[in-house]
Amino acid sequence: MPLRRHYAAQCIFYSSNCRQALYGIHRPHPAFPASAIYSSRFKSDVAIPHNVQRPATVSSDVVKSTSLSPAAALNPPHSTLPPPLSLPQWEPNLPKLDLLKFYYRTGKAYLSFYKSGIKAVWANYKSLRQLRTRIPSGRSAEQALRDGYLTRGEYHLIRRTRSDISRIPLFGVVLLICGEFTPFVVLFLGLSGAVPKTCHVPKQVDGAREKLEARRRDSFRQGTITGNNSTDVGDITKLPKSILAHVGKSLGLYSSLWDRIGVMPTPFLSWRMRKVVEKIDADDFALERDGGIEHLSDEESKRAAEERGLDVLGKPTSEVRAALNHWLDARKQSSIFHLLSTRPSAWPRPQGKHLIEKRKV
Repeated sequence: MPLRRHYAAQCIFYSSNCRQALYGIHRPHPAFPASAIYSSRFKSDVAIPHNVQRPATVSSDVVKSTSLSPAAALNPPHSTLPPPLSLPQWEPNLPKLDLLKFYYRTGKAYLSFYKSGIKAVWANYKSLRQLRTRIPSGRSAEQALRDGYLTRGEYHLIRRTRSDISRIPLFGVVLLICGEFTPFVVLFLGLSGAVPKTCHVPKQVDGAREKLEARRRDSFRQGTITGNNSTDVGDITKLPKSILAHVGKSLGLYSSLWDRIGVMPTPFLSWRMRKVVEKIDADDFALERDGGIEHLSDEESKRAAEERGLDVLGKPTSEVRAALNHWLDARKQSSIFHLLSTRPSAWPRPQGKHLIEKRKV
């Protein structure tokens, strides 16, 4: 019990500091307002003030001038991923005393895992504060990425930290109440959305992927849907509801509860899809600029594929990377909506090198 209170108290302490940035309570840095990173209202069309001096060469020239290797530029820090989880090995027919010791060591291992995950969020938050000083005022994270003020790894550090910070307060309460039983409560009640990604246990990660891929398969079985190649971000509201629903299911943009009651949250889904498409478009640009798919780590390759509606369970890393390269090549001829609403077998065939110019979706 003392350990549980200690870890939960740390979680709430970290959240109280991080929420200052999330809700704009503290005074933002003059070079980068807190709302540009922490607010969920990322703007891709934010007007750049006239007094902001842009570099003579932007985008790739700014990033390439650094000494970072392609792997360091593409991959975010390991602190944005869950730490290793080492559990005691189960042995059948244990005596009662040894069985109690086994459960005690298991609970202690989970608490240590959650403590490391919470510390990682705090470390990421401190790194994020340093990144704010490099981004001119008025630019969103996506604009800063395109203009070369951020590498892809730094961009994903911002995205993941902002998401994790928003989950810490509720997770701290769950951890305080449930303690060692937190992972079982989270899995049984389906509270993954309340847990920071740095605190997701391996079973939780695999379970979420299985559910998402099963939902994606069911959506494709309902019929072949072809996205409009000419559709850009500004035309999301004009998309048929069938495409909105399909892409929403494929990417897990809305809860399956809406499917059970037979209602689709169209306004919310359109808004969220616009944000997701903007992020994917910026990420495609950064993947090409910062070195290519081959320099992504195994886990980052899976995450990049998941964000694009590609299955990853049971597939080797080489196959996942090949699918990502196919995506990047197909982007030269198709819109993001067309690729998200169809299987890779329906995409244009790869042609030449995987080069994508900076353009609209």
